[in-house]
Formats: sequence, C-alpha cells, structure tokens
Amino acid sequence: MTAFHGLPPEELDTRSLLAIAEAAVDEAETTFTAAVGAEPEVIKSPGDFATEADLSVERQLRTLLTQYTGLPVHGEEFGTVRPGEIPGENITEPNPNDAMADGLDGPRRKSLEAGDQELPETFWVVDPIDGTANYAVGNPFACILVSLVHQGQTMVSVTEMPLLGKRITARRGEGLLVDGHPARAMPPSDPGVTQISFGSILSQRRGNLPISYRQDMLNEIGKSYPRMRVTGSVGIDLAFTAAGVFGGTVTFSPNLWDNAAGILAVEENGGVATDFAGNPWRPGVSGLVAGEPEVHATLLQHIQAVPIGTAARNAQEIRDRGGIR
Repeated sequence: MTAFHGLPPEELDTRSLLAIAEAAVDEAETTFTAAVGAEPEVIKSPGDFATEADLSVERQLRTLLTQYTGLPVHGEEFGTVRPGEIPGENITEPNPNDAMADGLDGPRRKSLEAGDQELPETFWVVDPIDGTANYAVGNPFACILVSLVHQGQTMVSVTEMPLLGKRITARRGEGLLVDGHPARAMPPSDPGVTQISFGSILSQRRGNLPISYRQDMLNEIGKSYPRMRVTGSVGIDLAFTAAGVFGGTVTFSPNLWDNAAGILAVEENGGVATDFAGNPWRPGVSGLVAGEPEVHATLLQHIQAVPIGTAARNAQEIRDRGGIR
C-alpha cells in the first residue's frame, strides 16, 4: 500500500493498525469457535495437517485485513497473497507452501528468481489456528496469530486464545496488554516455581533439529528448571511467556507466522528473544529461546552446553541457521 511505502517505523500508526487487527480477529473468532474438533482436511506433510477451519479462518482474516488496509497478507496455509488475488479456493489441493514456499517461509523457502516481484515492505502475517492438532481434538491450547511487519520489524501483534478466553496484544514501543490491560512485569527466575514451555520433542516437521538433540536439551534445561511444560502451541508458549505465566520458552519452528507475534509480545514486556546462538531470530532459524532476561540467559547457557550429536546430518547448516553456536 503506497501510504506505508518508505514510512519510518516510528511514524507508523500502530494504534489504528492494532485496532484493525483486533477487529479482524473478532470476526474470525466466530468461525474458529464454531468448528472446534474439525477433522483433518488437507495433509500438508507427514504428521502435519490443516482442517477446514484453518483454511476458512485464514481466508476470512485475509479478506478483512486487505479490505481494511490494502496490504498483502502472508499466512501458513496460502503463503503471500496480494490484494486482488484469491487464496486457494480448492481445499483438496496440497498445501501450496509445500511446493511453492515463498521467501518468508522456513527451511522450505525458495530463493526469489531474477525478475520475481520483491517481497512487500509492509504486510500482515497470519496463523489462522496455531496448535491445529490440539484444536482438532478439542484441546483449548490453540490460538489465532496476527502481526504486522514493516521494513523487517514486527510492529503490532495479536494472540487470540478463544477457548481460553484470553487475548494478548502488543505495539512496538508501547508495551504489552493482556485482555486490554497493561501486563504485569515478568516474575524473576525461581527454579522452584518457574515453568518453562518446550516445543515439539518428537515431531520432525518443526525445523531441522534432530529428536535426540531436543531430548538432550530438555534434560539439560531440567537441571535448572524442572517444571517443564509442552503445550503444543508455539503461539501460546510465547504469549504465556510474555505475560509471565511461563518464565521462558524454547521452540523449534522456523516460520514467521508462528513466531512474529510472540517475539514482539515478549520484548514489549521486557523479555529477551533470540536464536540458540544468542542472535536476533530470523525466519528460517530452527530454534528460538525467549523469556525473562535472567531465565533467557540461563536457558541459553544450557542450550549451548548440549552437543548436536551424531544424529544431525546437516550440523553445519544448523549452525549457520543459528540452531547451535
């Protein structure tokens, strides 16, 4: 949208953009709640699927966000769709990200070919149902994620948890809100109380880190923080970390739609979010650690103490992506 082109981040009207994101989520929430327990509709890869609700919620969010702002939308189910384009009307087709991932996706992303249109400067990022496997069986740990990226920075984010009755929002430089109220400060590290959320231990579809490495990491972190939790939703892990429910989280998704909203939320409440090497996270990196500053530092120390192990076939690639130091 030309109104945003070249505009410095500090001049972006994040208040209005957050209001637009929340309005879109308000409407999509009805579709989300009406189809809890939906069966798999599209098998994207072994162990990964989308329900009709995933597709419907993403289409609805795309339509609303584009109508309100004229900006393109990048999402889990249909990649980047620009204003005027129609996202995947035939839900029986394979997920387009499997074979046609665009330049914002994780390890599957393809390089932009010469002459391809450049990625948009300002765009919405949508995960219609984060925690689809939970959603499909009625587990309430599932959420809608919407964020706005401008010139490489996430500027606004919404994490909506319809089945938990909770919403977490953030604007860059303006702090964190939980259900519309300023969030409490992140509690200090306390090994006897602090809970740490941990990403998928067995699923290979989340990034490229081997299972044995994740299991060793889990055991190593447990030396300092024995109260580990696995929710099955990256979005909720990061949102609960931002809100101080969890002291920290370790996740393995390399995808922008999983992480953008939560990273901003964590940072806006004084937390730290990096890759496993301690560098700023970027799309394609299979490793994200976030939390209260002391918790984050402790988690990072434990993570970097874990050898990648012989199971890693692409250890150098993992190092290059920030998976290990």
